[in-house]
Amino acid sequence: MRYHLDNEWVCAFSSPVNVSLVTDNGARNRKEIAKQFGFDVAKLTSAEQVHGCNVAVVDEMLVGCGSQLLNSRIPSTDALVTNLRGVCLLILTADCVPIVLYDKRQKVIAAIHAGWRGTAMQIVVHTIEKMTSVFNSVPCDIEAVVGPHICGKCFEVGSEVVDAIGTEYVCGESLCGKPLLDLGLANKAQLTSAGVCQIESNDDCTFHNRQWPSWRRTNTNERLGTYIWLR
Repeated sequence: MRYHLDNEWVCAFSSPVNVSLVTDNGARNRKEIAKQFGFDVAKLTSAEQVHGCNVAVVDEMLVGCGSQLLNSRIPSTDALVTNLRGVCLLILTADCVPIVLYDKRQKVIAAIHAGWRGTAMQIVVHTIEKMTSVFNSVPCDIEAVVGPHICGKCFEVGSEVVDAIGTEYVCGESLCGKPLLDLGLANKAQLTSAGVCQIESNDDCTFHNRQWPSWRRTNTNERLGTYIWLR
């Protein structure tokens, strides 16, 4: 599904097609998606997502890292930023929150993987700060899209998660009496507090909707992809 910021400068979308390189068909599916949507798979760039808050600036030396080979991913990184045209940034998720950003004035893009740990460490804020410090972005010029993720009705967590992220994002209790936390809402709140005014959200739940890979539902190694690139 394509997002509203799809225009002559940028394209962004999420796809339920599995693109995890730890599966048999992940690399092949990446080539098919690149062909279908018109970007160069050799310039597809992804990272070793570790539920941290490291943000990497993708320069010419990093273009293509993690495109087809698992051991070529940018290490220990959960957000990517670039201003290079033709470079597609890819985030993999299976319940966590994928977020893409586009600075329409400076022509800068970012892709973020926000699990509960990354959310607690405010990876969204770190990414916007990187865009600001490196590319002179202004938050009010940034458009954001929050992709498919597990919803608050399904995300059962422990007290340590609530303590790390905040009680204001608890939206009820599970049948077992555990807190249910809205991870998407927490990230949208961080975007707003960072000064981003235009936020699109796809609240399709990866746990409810079986078209999306969900680790909570099946412990799968498959991952959906969220993509963004400057044309």
